[in-house]
Amino acid sequence: MPIDPAPLNSVGDLVLSDARALRTLADPLRLTLFDLVRREGPVTSSALAQRTDQDQETVDDHLRELESVGFVEKTAGEDGEVRWMTEAKGIYFEIPDEAEGQLAARQLSKMMMTRYAELPASWAGAEEPKLDLEWARAAGMFNARLYLTPDELRGIQSWLERMLEPFTTRSAAERAVDVAPVRILCFFMPEAERET
Repeated sequence: MPIDPAPLNSVGDLVLSDARALRTLADPLRLTLFDLVRREGPVTSSALAQRTDQDQETVDDHLRELESVGFVEKTAGEDGEVRWMTEAKGIYFEIPDEAEGQLAARQLSKMMMTRYAELPASWAGAEEPKLDLEWARAAGMFNARLYLTPDELRGIQSWLERMLEPFTTRSAAERAVDVAPVRILCFFMPEAERET
């Protein structure tokens, strides 16, 4: 089942709104498979099984679950072997008002936050030592504690997404010759109020 272009936003993210779709991606293996298909697809389930250290039957089961909610689709390679692909560049979701959707969205959000929190340490050990001086100087982080309303925080997130949109949507032909892939992580973590 091909992805309906309607649920893709302006940067190509798959917009999730129902509880079943959110629960589907809240599974760590399914999120990993979706990420791999998104970045490397079209890709075979046997290649995905090797990348994830899973048996192919398990991977096929999870890919079928992703397919059932329209996140990935099958395509035939030149060799006739089934490959998995997606048009989505990422995912976008908000916590819905209804209770079931809230639970599913919060599960997915927590799982993604803990998974992606490991990326900076992995990058520092594996990628940073390989950088030339110019790229090492360009790398960095931002850490600030602000006092914001929920609307202000959502506004900052929206502003960042709009600012990055021209870079996430440009084609390979529009890129400068000296580009390299860069991952930008932003964590927005409201803290529980403390009594003073």
